[in-house]
Amino acid sequence: MSRLIITILSAGVLTLVSASCVEAQDDDRLAKFVPTELWACNYNEGQGPGDLDVVADKWNAYMDENEADTYQAWTLTPQYFTDEQDFDVLWLGAWKDGDAMGQGRDSYIATGGAIRAEFGKVMNCGAHLGFVSRAFKLPPDYDAGPSNTGVITFTDCAIKEGATYDTIVERMSAWAKTLGDDGSKVAIYQWWPTYGGGGETTLDFKLLGVHANYASLGADLERLGNGELWRKRMELTGDQFDCDVSRVYDARLRRAAQIR
Repeated sequence: MSRLIITILSAGVLTLVSASCVEAQDDDRLAKFVPTELWACNYNEGQGPGDLDVVADKWNAYMDENEADTYQAWTLTPQYFTDEQDFDVLWLGAWKDGDAMGQGRDSYIATGGAIRAEFGKVMNCGAHLGFVSRAFKLPPDYDAGPSNTGVITFTDCAIKEGATYDTIVERMSAWAKTLGDDGSKVAIYQWWPTYGGGGETTLDFKLLGVHANYASLGADLERLGNGELWRKRMELTGDQFDCDVSRVYDARLRRAAQIR
């Protein structure tokens, strides 16, 4: 799979946040690696979002019957994009941990044939990727559960010579605190590729910004630009990694679960 596919599939966060986020450097949930999956899909002829809604409801009923309470799911549609984003919708799923991922996948393969067929009538998926995610900011009301909608920005990053995982975490934690101190409501996550790629050499990880709405996104654009917080960002991370231009997705919650 080309680096282009990896780039356009980067999405989301494991839990979309409510309107208010705070930095939580002492929260041990931040460093937890959470397995995720992304499917890139196109609607079949004559099918669309409404048809997906019907199947998603059937899928939720199937998940309830199987007491699948360790998997959270979203659908993502492009908002700011180029013609390289040649899919209609992304399906983002996240499990509580690796054990839940393996057990959930085995169960779905064994018992989910009928619901997979229902999805297949609505859309066809040309790519399936795996990641693990860590967080740098969580919402103060995280335990209350995710909101129903959100806005996700994501960018692909390459590590610079001399940087290490520990130095990146240190600088990104400082950046998250800077944003929180300035009033930003963004949540920040980092994704590391695990499955589904092949031959990519310039992508090391993805940085993800998650907002409750576009007002939050616009407020961050203002503080980074006219507020000149971009200078602090460069000071903290400029010698650690380079990132490309962000893509933006609208996200809709399909199934909630406690992930972290």
